[in-house]
Amino acid sequence: SSHMVRLSLRSSRPHGDRAPSRGTQPSGGPPASAAPMDSSSQSPPAGGDPSEDGAAAELPRLTVTQVEQMKVEARVADIYRVLFDAAPNAKSVMLELWRDQHVEYLTKGLRHLAPSFHVLDANRPWLCYWMVHGLAVLDETLDDDLENDIVDFLSRCQDKHGGYGGGPGQLPHLATSYAAVNTLVTIGSERALSSIKRDNLYKFMLLMKDKSGAFRMHDGGEIDVRACYTAISVSFL
Repeated sequence: SSHMVRLSLRSSRPHGDRAPSRGTQPSGGPPASAAPMDSSSQSPPAGGDPSEDGAAAELPRLTVTQVEQMKVEARVADIYRVLFDAAPNAKSVMLELWRDQHVEYLTKGLRHLAPSFHVLDANRPWLCYWMVHGLAVLDETLDDDLENDIVDFLSRCQDKHGGYGGGPGQLPHLATSYAAVNTLVTIGSERALSSIKRDNLYKFMLLMKDKSGAFRMHDGGEIDVRACYTAISVSFL
């Protein structure tokens, strides 16, 4: 929402006013595995109805992403079950925000990410936004050198004709333009704000506008509600 994207790292509270950072982490193991296959669950012997075999063959197979999503949902459901069954005094401890650990994790991520993040190479402004915005929500400030590094990196993601790509030299895209602009607005310094080439960004968004009034995510890209939202949000900011 608009009130969140306008949080600024430049209006943080004193470090002495931090909330408690230690607590008991909510428990909840991984989702229960399926029961071993027994004789009742094995495939029927050959010679059954061919139409049933054909129907089974036509059932859609789950993608890796769908399977991972189901695992996450099961894990979250386990955590909620533990929380709902806990005593009131235990709930207050389980829901305590581990502020210092989050700050450390986000700040470290802005300096270096593990190799597993390479799959998000086309989403690097989003990584900046998620981490910078998370720190802003926690009322944490960045040191000047780290701020300048972020501004310099996003400037390299900015296309010379307008808009921000997912990384240096990548195709400008409304989603990553949204992430980059929100990151720079959240930082809020004169250097961050002045790094946005406003005229070129405006031209890029006009090029993305379809004659129907909707927007495309990128040149030749899809038209959807995300495109409209990100274009209007960036324009407002």
